[in-house]
Amino acid sequence: MSSPSPETSNVATGPSPFVPLRYPGLARPAYEGRSLSNIAATVFDAVGGGSRAPPPMGPPLASDLDPFRGGRAEGPVIVFLVDALGERQLAHWAGRGSPRADRWRRKARPLSTVFPSTTTVALTSLSTGAPPGRHGVVGYREYLPAFGMVADLLKMSPVGVAARDLLVGPEWRPEIVCGAPTVFRRGIDATIVTRASFEGSGFTRLIYDGAPIVPYSTGAELAHQLRRVLERTPPPPVVFVYWDELDTIQHLYGPDPDLVDLELERVAGLLEYAAARVPRAIGDSTTVLISGDHGQVPATVAARIALDAEPAIRAELARPLAGDRRAGFLAARPGRLPALQEALAARLPAGSHVIPMPEALDLGLFGPPPFHPEVEERLGDLLVLVPSPAGLTYLPPGASAGRHLEGAHGGLEPDELAVPLVTGRLREFAPSTDVGKR
Repeated sequence: MSSPSPETSNVATGPSPFVPLRYPGLARPAYEGRSLSNIAATVFDAVGGGSRAPPPMGPPLASDLDPFRGGRAEGPVIVFLVDALGERQLAHWAGRGSPRADRWRRKARPLSTVFPSTTTVALTSLSTGAPPGRHGVVGYREYLPAFGMVADLLKMSPVGVAARDLLVGPEWRPEIVCGAPTVFRRGIDATIVTRASFEGSGFTRLIYDGAPIVPYSTGAELAHQLRRVLERTPPPPVVFVYWDELDTIQHLYGPDPDLVDLELERVAGLLEYAAARVPRAIGDSTTVLISGDHGQVPATVAARIALDAEPAIRAELARPLAGDRRAGFLAARPGRLPALQEALAARLPAGSHVIPMPEALDLGLFGPPPFHPEVEERLGDLLVLVPSPAGLTYLPPGASAGRHLEGAHGGLEPDELAVPLVTGRLREFAPSTDVGKR
């Protein structure tokens, strides 16, 4: 894997958040202290933490990334996850000369998301403090032995089914899917500010288990609710904020720089609103950590590889494609693994990698052990990585194909893995003319 481009590196400078692998051109996230999964342990320690019962969290952020320098937080902590905020997205926005972008750029350091570089995996790592192999949420689509099927974890339903939460019955519990408790269950007192349409869903219940939710429907309401939460007496020690529309616009139109800049200017304005209006004491004492769960790369229809339409490949599969279209997990029929590897070699584009899944675990792609007890069964036999703008798809029989998404993520390319970590006091995100007004 190459390093992030010079344009990207100009925004967030510091030690690399990647660890090279023995596969030429590939690297893994630096789970040792420079990945998204390390944020939760840092916040956990900064607010006093709670239970460290097994399975263990990963280590905290490296000392040069830790805004608390190993100490305690002075006031509230905001963890703001902007879905699809990659290094490249921040770099282009910062190059436009926006005062808001400049505030973010000056506070940015390089970080890696987790692998696979996709929302379900990253948000679970952010909320549990555990790397993917440990908590067991290892894909957007994942084989769940307890249900005997490949599930869409965002919908918590079988793949190819439009209805949501079909797997979430009266006896459903987050630990059926996730093998690590959230930091909220470990004792962190936190409030979640997230999209109202996500409230009550199975995946939301999984990643925010143990924390109350304050919903919002519009950007203005997000800013309003964040301000209200911070002005409580006392405010919660930790506030998790999630924004999804940067991801949505890039999926629909690809990582178009103009649309990305427009969306980042908007989300920065929402934070600016809260920063300029909370009491000065809150603005001065609140620490903000902003990051993304992944970047985005282009994904063209012409480069799409529909595995269900490839008879030589489909015949060797024991179940539908899991993982992501940029990083697929394949399970072979008994005794047919060599045949599946041969069929893939004949169809995949140059620059692809087919890695036996035990080797992918040994390489540390999913983080260090101990692993979730079902992780090998959930992952299958092969990890397939394709170069952008290619992607793997699989449409189950009877399922309807949706709109082709022009942006994708999930793989190991720098533009998917490299995300910024932007830190500072909340007052520093307000316009300079507004700082100290209250």
